[in-house]
Amino acid sequence: MRRSAILLVLGLVLAVLGSAFAQQVTVVDIRDFAFEPHEVKVTNGATVRWVNRDSAPHSIAMEGGRPGSSGQLDPGKEHALTFSDAGRFTYRCGVHPTMLGIIVVD
Repeated sequence: MRRSAILLVLGLVLAVLGSAFAQQVTVVDIRDFAFEPHEVKVTNGATVRWVNRDSAPHSIAMEGGRPGSSGQLDPGKEHALTFSDAGRFTYRCGVHPTMLGIIVVD
């Protein structure tokens, strides 16, 4: 009986750890003064990671007062944000406001 209880607890721990490591991460590259891809679709609870692969600094400025904006992202730097609400979220580069991106969360 004791061995089966230990195996049950071990199984539960592995299940929790496995789900934590299985979190979806979508990468958006910043290059040539654009977000690539321009629009991404993710599931609720997914993380979007922006990587500045450009030669100039950029930033992520979430529109509509949504939290999660970044500070300045120098070349090679990155910013990540986890989306826990369904919806359509737009963002711009705070340095270059003509750069626009969209996150759609199911």
